[in-house]
Amino acid sequence: MRILGIHSDGFAFEANDRAMAAAERITRREGEVKGDVVVVYTAVEAGDEKDPERLAKILAHEAARRARELKVPRIVLYPYVHLTSNPSDPKTALKVLQGAELALKALGEFEVVRAPFGWYKSFRVSCKGHPLSEWSGSFTPEMPLPAEGEKVTAARPPSPGKPEGPQPFKFSRLVLQDMEGSTYEVTRENWQDSELWKKTGDAYDRLRQFVRNEVGGAPRAAGEGTEPPHISFMRRHELVDYCEVSEKGHYKWFPKGVLIQRLILDYARELAREWGAAEMKNPILIRGDNNIVGELMGEFHERDYQVDGGRGICYLRYASDPLGFPFMQKVRFTHKQTPFKVYEEASCFRNEQEGEVSGLKRVRNFLMTDMHAACATVEEARREYETLCLRFGELMDRLIARGRWVLGWEGTVQFFDENRDWLVGIGRSLGVPAFFKLMPEMTHYYAIKNEYQSITSDGSNIQVSTVQWDVKDGERFDIGFIDETGRKRPCAVIIHASSFGSIERTLCTILENIAIDASRGATPAFPLWLAPTQVRLIPVKDAYVELALKLAQELSSRKVRADVDERSETVGRRIRDAEQEWVPFIVVVGEKEAGGAPLQVRVRGEREQPRLSLEELASRVREGTSGMPWRELPLPVRVSQRAIFFG
Repeated sequence: MRILGIHSDGFAFEANDRAMAAAERITRREGEVKGDVVVVYTAVEAGDEKDPERLAKILAHEAARRARELKVPRIVLYPYVHLTSNPSDPKTALKVLQGAELALKALGEFEVVRAPFGWYKSFRVSCKGHPLSEWSGSFTPEMPLPAEGEKVTAARPPSPGKPEGPQPFKFSRLVLQDMEGSTYEVTRENWQDSELWKKTGDAYDRLRQFVRNEVGGAPRAAGEGTEPPHISFMRRHELVDYCEVSEKGHYKWFPKGVLIQRLILDYARELAREWGAAEMKNPILIRGDNNIVGELMGEFHERDYQVDGGRGICYLRYASDPLGFPFMQKVRFTHKQTPFKVYEEASCFRNEQEGEVSGLKRVRNFLMTDMHAACATVEEARREYETLCLRFGELMDRLIARGRWVLGWEGTVQFFDENRDWLVGIGRSLGVPAFFKLMPEMTHYYAIKNEYQSITSDGSNIQVSTVQWDVKDGERFDIGFIDETGRKRPCAVIIHASSFGSIERTLCTILENIAIDASRGATPAFPLWLAPTQVRLIPVKDAYVELALKLAQELSSRKVRADVDERSETVGRRIRDAEQEWVPFIVVVGEKEAGGAPLQVRVRGEREQPRLSLEELASRVREGTSGMPWRELPLPVRVSQRAIFFG
């Protein structure tokens, strides 16, 4: 960042025309400051996006120090890109200027004016002409934050990938909720003494662990430092693996993993269709010079992937919102068509810190099932919110976490107090305990959101589904509906939701819950609808290969994924291999089967081996996958023709 400072006899400016698409919205085009004033012309440079918040504090400190030195009660911050030949992206520049303005106003000792960003402006300045009336400087995010009265001194590099010092706990109220709907106010210091913990059971054990994790007091997990079970499973079954030619947190999906991914997406797409959403597809690249989008991205508080877009700085999207909302503002829909609903399978990018990237739990590139509903009224939004909450509870119970989850809430004190009975009622209807973290004021676009948190065997939690109550973006993006009089009115609420959060975290949760089952003595197994092979046919001799292939084809025609292991290995070895792959049903094909006898079926996790006709076997698979999507085998039907994807 470069600055030019001038001690002036007054200052005036007028904004004439937009200089870029990123020009900030303004209500006044002119401004004038009378009397002694320090004018700080500022140009934010490429590289400053590393830490714009720190740079804003440095700018505020430097401006305040000069004003105090000159005994001047007024400061003007003026964006002046002409001070540099290597400007930053507009989003970063505006963030620095806005942050400096807020920091200066918070001091309470100056009249502070900031000229609008992104506009062609005329200005009038009159330099005092004394030895201290002009100065300049160059600053970087690496420079330390000076103490009161100190000058900004030589730079020192920050610790890479870690915030400086402990992060503040932004929540002012904490509330526990039991499964009957009773609530218990607690604090970070006394939460373990709550009356709620007199209740016993697995659900309250999970809630206790979740609260411990959230308030920052999580103990060292048993076995910490060892590999989470889902990583071993995803590699052993050739689902997903690290990709050494890419960056950490970006994964390679093998055919079996792709099948599971697409089956989950099929389910999510059907859920969204039944909900009434139209499917969309938005770009993944966000221009860096759109400040309305920049406001939204800034509130999200995530790490951006910055790329060279060819015509300036761009960002890879973190969710579908930054590109979906500008689309929604252009759509014309009436009061008869609300809530207006859209769905997208969004490939997203978040440049997470190195130490936070862990298996499929925390990644840098993921696939999100994103749902939005633009609601005309609060009553309409309530119906949609509650509908999605209950539907996602079914997902967690039936498909993802097998009941091993709790409900986390985050929002404002005001929204909670005004809607307490309704919010508590949602948790009661879901039949799970909950934890509310409440802020004194909004720091994001939502007034309340919930998160469906699965608790794993090591005591950590994984967020899967979420539903959010957005009260900002309708107005910010001018998303509205045509009312009965033909006038456009802003939508009261936009509901954000994600059925499966991300496919990566969903698969992680499923595999971690399989590990919990196995630790309790159950036979590990994929959910039947996700098993890459549902039936494995093993011919005892080459003479029965054709029969096995015919049976596999007939099962496939009945929507059962069946393959044939006709390798030269012994029958016992092939059975063991099928068991290692967690194949749900194994059928050995021999002389009796060739003679028309029913198939003797090994059922995973069961001791008995029933004799079933082909139709009975197919019916049993269909019953176990009722209501779920189906896709064909992801690999050749002959096991001998398959490559080994993970060595």
